[in-house]
Amino acid sequence: MTLKMTWEEMKKAYPDEWLLIVDYEKDDSGHLIAGIVSCHSKDKTEVFNFPTQLKGGAFKYTGESTFPSGWRSYAERHCF
Repeated sequence: MTLKMTWEEMKKAYPDEWLLIVDYEKDDSGHLIAGIVSCHSKDKTEVFNFPTQLKGGAFKYTGESTFPSGWRSYAERHCF
């Protein structure tokens, strides 16, 4: 069974990696606070191409943002 982790725990466990997070929780501002890492990789295409039955998951990068508008807008445009 996969354990739910906080965002801080995810950043420590998977530095500079892309994550697909399921069963996630957000705070009132919409920021991710915890979830289950379903897939992770340094290569974002591996995570973005993970099986489609997991749509509804959140994509997040644990390093410095590579998108000017952040991960949420990318995921909304390309994944949902």
